[in-house]
Amino acid sequence: MTFKKTEKKIIKAIVKYGDKDDKSLAEVLHESKLLEKRGIAIVRQSGTNYVFLDKNKYDYEESNKAFGYIAEIMSLVSMLIEKRYIVLIPFANSYTNEIGIEGLRGIKPDIYTTNSREIICLEDRNVNWFDSNGQQKCWSYDYSEKEMPLAHFFNCPYSISQELRDLVKHHFKTEEEMRFIKQQRLTWLSIAVTGFIGLAGLIIAIIGIYNH
Repeated sequence: MTFKKTEKKIIKAIVKYGDKDDKSLAEVLHESKLLEKRGIAIVRQSGTNYVFLDKNKYDYEESNKAFGYIAEIMSLVSMLIEKRYIVLIPFANSYTNEIGIEGLRGIKPDIYTTNSREIICLEDRNVNWFDSNGQQKCWSYDYSEKEMPLAHFFNCPYSISQELRDLVKHHFKTEEEMRFIKQQRLTWLSIAVTGFIGLAGLIIAIIGIYNH
């Protein structure tokens, strides 16, 4: 199976940060900072997913780039589940209410602050994110769980198959590709040894002629 460069990064994060069965996909995305590096943050509250896009990275009209990446993650995870590369554990909970925000904590109902003293407001009709100087930092969007089904990212731990671990370990080469590479190396080694033996025989023959 062939994966794109962005998909490989996501899978590597799933394997690297998801080494415990009690860790959710949201925690993996949060720790890997995959969304944060793209200027994307998500807060989930009362069944609504609030998406924030950094204004320094996106014009308002460029939001599709960010949402395309979120959709790519969702599609990839769905495929990994379908192929049983990862298995969700629905009867266990691992609560993470935010991705891409460090130190989110409430200071008033629907008002939050971060480690960098920024303010995030989730009040109805007043959703916003302000930096420490009181300037708007992000474009804000909100979606119901039906519109953007992310609940399993936030609440559901998962286990990783050995097959997926091996795929990452071998730089996304399949067993067939690994066998081909091994056979190719053996072939080149055989050619090199044969050439060395032939060259050594030629040198010995030449030395023998000169000695006579």
